[in-house]
Amino acid sequence: MANLRRIDLNLLTVFDTVMAERNMSRAADKIGMSQPALSLAISRLRHIVGDPLFVRSGHGVRPTQKAMDMATPVHRALNIINGALETESEFDAGTSHRNFSLALGDAGDLLILPELMQQLEESQSSIQIDSLPFHASVIKKSMLLGEVDLCLWIEPFDTGEDEISSQKIATEKNVCIVRNDHPFTEEIIDYEQYANMKHIVMKLPRDYGTTVVDRELWKNNLKRGYSIKVHNLHAYPLILESTDLVGTVPLSIARRFASKYNLRIIQSPITSDLPVYLSWPKTLDSDAGHQWLRNRVANIYQEHLFTESTD
Repeated sequence: MANLRRIDLNLLTVFDTVMAERNMSRAADKIGMSQPALSLAISRLRHIVGDPLFVRSGHGVRPTQKAMDMATPVHRALNIINGALETESEFDAGTSHRNFSLALGDAGDLLILPELMQQLEESQSSIQIDSLPFHASVIKKSMLLGEVDLCLWIEPFDTGEDEISSQKIATEKNVCIVRNDHPFTEEIIDYEQYANMKHIVMKLPRDYGTTVVDRELWKNNLKRGYSIKVHNLHAYPLILESTDLVGTVPLSIARRFASKYNLRIIQSPITSDLPVYLSWPKTLDSDAGHQWLRNRVANIYQEHLFTESTD
């Protein structure tokens, strides 16, 4: 085991940057060091951990297995230290160099990331965002391991051990979207009409169970047919624009699609509420940077939900 007294925190910052850039020159430029000084720092860390950490590969460097094993814990530890040194009143997104790992799913990728990145760019922030795939079956474990800082989902994640915090940020409604010249011309669709149409639907993991839409149809002794199942929402607008299919999505997503594509919104017969939650490791409750992030994400989502389309 390495003696912590021998480890300069700056060595871990250098390691974390090289892991992200996979290139010594770019890493040196990013943290304002000369390349010889950065190489010396990596050499010192190699001696401490007893591993080469990085080997030359093409135009950059490739991490060893030891470096890969160290990467997530080191990155997480640096974020925790940064968070501990910040207070809510002192946190400044324009000067922060934090890195946040988000698992927001399709809805978050479509609604939140574009506006969040625009805001960061406008403030000339050095904050880095890692957008990770959302897998409901492992997301709790990923948060507890420090691999995911924040996730967006339709239910809170409760481990039963008070390890994860959740906040309800919105309540959605499902609506239908079709192409503007779709043969169905009315603004409201009833259960039977809905069931008789051909649908584009999401292919959900087996552990998700039956969708809210299908449960509501079953209550009325109806079942919808589908023409295609897709793995993400990004395929919806392109397919719907060129077919007579119907898609069922949350209102905020429908508004985004209708504003960008040749699509219109129809009131769905399925009126069940769809709650939207943010969840994160409880250890980040008081982290000033994370509080800023949660507020930004919640505000962006709510703006999409409550702002009427101008089209």
